[in-house]
Amino acid sequence: MNLMGISSPNLKLRGSLSIFFSASVWGLFWIPLRYFDESGVYSLWAVAYINLAASLIALPAAWMFGSFKRKDIKWLIVMGLGMGAANIFYFAGIILSDVVRVIFLFYLLPIWATLFSKLLYSIPIGKVRMGAIGFAIVGIWLLLGAGGWPLPQNIGDVFGILAGMFWALGLTMMRGQSELDAWTVSASALSFAFVMALILGTIMYAVVPNLQPAPPSLETSLAIIVPVFAFGMIVLWTTMFGQLWGAKYVAATTAALLTMSEILAATISTALLGASNLPWISWVGAGLILIAIIIDLFAGSAEKSVA
Repeated sequence: MNLMGISSPNLKLRGSLSIFFSASVWGLFWIPLRYFDESGVYSLWAVAYINLAASLIALPAAWMFGSFKRKDIKWLIVMGLGMGAANIFYFAGIILSDVVRVIFLFYLLPIWATLFSKLLYSIPIGKVRMGAIGFAIVGIWLLLGAGGWPLPQNIGDVFGILAGMFWALGLTMMRGQSELDAWTVSASALSFAFVMALILGTIMYAVVPNLQPAPPSLETSLAIIVPVFAFGMIVLWTTMFGQLWGAKYVAATTAALLTMSEILAATISTALLGASNLPWISWVGAGLILIAIIIDLFAGSAEKSVA
């Protein structure tokens, strides 16, 4: 999302470092999220808590430093719903399923963005991007099915796919809304994520309590409130803002590639801590998805340079 175009080399470097560092930290989010889950603040309740904490600092910051205008309301709602839904599905996914698998499923988002652009704006899909979609389909088949039927192995996998779809849909519908700033967009996304996590958590608790246990007791909440709020305010908000702010100063393709540092951080950390047990055939599928992402990103960049 290149909100302000290409800027000075110094701002490009700062923007690139902001995206790279913030995305890398997101690749480690599975560690505190699983800690919160194991401490009794289960799944979507943990997601709701951290987004509430982040909102408590994001909303005042947006009020003081953002450039909110009345005409932006509908687009902030669109972005908030899209990124907020992606937020809760992504975080819940890495709690409920294999971390690396969920992250690769989320990073199918450039493919979804290509398809949504075709459906919503009739933007043609070139041959190169069709090839990228083909790589992605084969990658999903191997990543999910390991050679068998390419079906999600659990609800966490479903959440990973939905996270990428909602993030892509939100970004696609925001085409041309370049005046929105990182302060207001991050506040909108975090606030909507908090509300939607509560709603989805309540629904899942009523329908599938084995997957989404009861809300935490007051005693449990108080026992973990300091690390939860510290994580939400200091880590979640700053890294979301950092990615949105950095994307203003670098090309969209560069920003998208820099965010893939999240994959590297997640892969290394899960390997070191023994938190992922994907079979080798699934790693082949993950590699094909990675190839599809890179092809799609560079195809998009080539199309813009020709236009």
